[in-house]
Amino acid sequence: MLKIERENNRFIVSFFKVSRLNTTISKIIEKQLSQLLNENGAELLLDLQGIKFIDTSGFNTLHKLNGIAEKYNSRLILTNVSAEVKDLFRLLEVEDAFTVCVYPEKVAEVVK
Repeated sequence: MLKIERENNRFIVSFFKVSRLNTTISKIIEKQLSQLLNENGAELLLDLQGIKFIDTSGFNTLHKLNGIAEKYNSRLILTNVSAEVKDLFRLLEVEDAFTVCVYPEKVAEVVK
């Protein structure tokens, strides 16, 4: 379900055969990813490629992860956000709540 790669202080997390960030998935990723963000100064790139829908629990999980990142001086960065998910961000008026990087290979420029 989740693929986690580590490059020094950066974690790159992607989904495997998942298209919805719903209650079931959210509980799993919250537990796993919050541990990664507990490292002071960590960067977590959450690759949302293939995710077409996020429900309320999914958004709550993203908000919790964002809060954990802030607490530990870490960063949560969303990448490869689909048009459908961007529409949900706009609908819920949370587009400014998250750091989104359109070009994951240029993430270093975003986090400066």
